[in-house]
Amino acid sequence: MTADSDQQIRELLESRTRAFALRDATTAAAAYDDELVLYDVVGPFVRRGEDPAGRLEKWIASYRTGIGHEIRDLEITAGADLAFCHFLVRISGTMRDGTEVGMWVRATSCLRRQGGAWTIVHEHASVPFDAGTGRAVLRGEL
Repeated sequence: MTADSDQQIRELLESRTRAFALRDATTAAAAYDDELVLYDVVGPFVRRGEDPAGRLEKWIASYRTGIGHEIRDLEITAGADLAFCHFLVRISGTMRDGTEVGMWVRATSCLRRQGGAWTIVHEHASVPFDAGTGRAVLRGEL
């Protein structure tokens, strides 16, 4: 991996973080490839061919505040035109109904470089669950 690829991918992820704080779905969606396949925390299990800006607008609109999007433990592996990264991300903010959100999500992003620019072609976000109760584990020690 070149330092240039690493920096470009970090900037792509950081631009989404800034966009969520500003409630800017268009900028956040610009990170996604036209052929995006998304395994999101919220169903359905697989999203293909869906307009990511429209999905993000609905998500952002469910918050009264900007959305906190803190990335931790980012690891990037990149080749010439393909890369993947995995990280933890803390989502936070206040929803329209007053619910305070503060949860950790695991994420993996697969990226493709075309014309010198990286875009996310596949993203998988998940939460661990407690096998005894079947409930999601959204808070706790990392």
